[in-house]
Amino acid sequence: MSNKYDANVHVSAAEASVRLADMRTADSDCPDLIVSVDAHMKISFANQAVADMAGLPVTSLAGLVVDQLATTLGVNVVTAMRDVHRTGQAVRIQSQVARAGVARWFDVWVVLRGAEDVVCFARDVTEMKHTEELLRKSVGRDSLTGLMNHASFHEAVSKAVSSDAGQRGEVALVLFDLDYLKLMNDVHGHQTGDQALKEVASILTTSTREFDCIARLGGDEFGVLLVGSQRDDVIRVAWRAVTDVCATGLPGVGRLSISAGVAFMASTREPGDLFDRADAAVYDAKARGRGVVSVADMTEIAYASRKCDISEPVPSLPASELANARNVKTAARGALREWVHVLACSGGCLDLLDAQAENVNAISYFRFGHDDWKLAEQTYALIDYPSTAKALAQGRTYTCRVDDPSSDPAETALLRDRGFASLLLTPLVSAGQPIGIIELFDTRPRVFTSSDQRIAMALANHLAPLLVVLGERSTSETR
Repeated sequence: MSNKYDANVHVSAAEASVRLADMRTADSDCPDLIVSVDAHMKISFANQAVADMAGLPVTSLAGLVVDQLATTLGVNVVTAMRDVHRTGQAVRIQSQVARAGVARWFDVWVVLRGAEDVVCFARDVTEMKHTEELLRKSVGRDSLTGLMNHASFHEAVSKAVSSDAGQRGEVALVLFDLDYLKLMNDVHGHQTGDQALKEVASILTTSTREFDCIARLGGDEFGVLLVGSQRDDVIRVAWRAVTDVCATGLPGVGRLSISAGVAFMASTREPGDLFDRADAAVYDAKARGRGVVSVADMTEIAYASRKCDISEPVPSLPASELANARNVKTAARGALREWVHVLACSGGCLDLLDAQAENVNAISYFRFGHDDWKLAEQTYALIDYPSTAKALAQGRTYTCRVDDPSSDPAETALLRDRGFASLLLTPLVSAGQPIGIIELFDTRPRVFTSSDQRIAMALANHLAPLLVVLGERSTSETR
């Protein structure tokens, strides 16, 4: 038998044998697994790496049928060696074997050497496989919390909605908002904010089932997808998470707070609508004071007012409660209800100017989700709130937020005292003269848009003349 080691040099069988012996000597200490078999599939050579894997002396391997190394190399490798011997075509495969309970991966080449010998070269690629697995798991994950990210979670929701579970209505979406994250970042730094987000992620993980999908959707928002759960169980999970977060404190910060909104598949058939309803429920939870759970079907008014495609015009006439009002306080109470619902705010206060137009007297206060009306019973001097005085004098709306450094410090201090984060102030004007104001509040740093302000002005224009008439009527009746 002759072999060709170089394009232009032919060697004898004896020389080839010597060279093969030299190669095997070099292969003996190679960290890769190297084993060759003869025409009868008996091992003619195995290096030390193969012996270590098999747990046998290297000298005991020669002469064994290669099938006896199936647990060492992998059954698919032994099969590949037989195929190569039959076809003469080299193959490359991957093999996974378990040694001492630990899985190891090998990248394997099986080639024909000489006329009949088949050689297997196996390189350990376990570390590379672990790296690939980590990279695979990191795709679609939030880098801070390790939870699913926005894109992968939306994909999971879409699949759930289109599945059999979605057809049966056994899909629930819970959205969570970490309260006051921006203020926490501004006051304590972003590292503290990040720690708060990690705490929430950990609590959501322990509060849900292993197969529930949990995501950080961005910023302060988290989502949980529950499939095959009963309505009461979903609400119980949401409350457990909210309760656990609210019982968690950070050094120097105090207790955390989170608000939750729940939407069920039974109330909608579109993924986007499911998110909209859950988001509206979160908004309602914040309006109710934060740290609570709200269900989407309890927030139809707030939800409708926030949809961009609402085609119904804003009513041009006062609600019946306003039209039938017999006194200023009744009218104020009805007006606040309309303002808070139409603009999806957290609460409101109606204030009237005194006869000298120097002081503002709060006559009614309403908070969304609470049916108990109460008088605010507070008075403040306009001179102490120059932005309010300016808005009244100019007959225009005024907005401010506690997180806006350009806002009037006096107004933001008043907001904080009342437990709110945003204000929309609308003047009440009659016969060209200011008679009072409507204050609308939100528990989050909300931007009241120009559309919000136009609606508020339209409502104020309807209310102011009514208040004047009722005020005059009350005065005449007391004479």
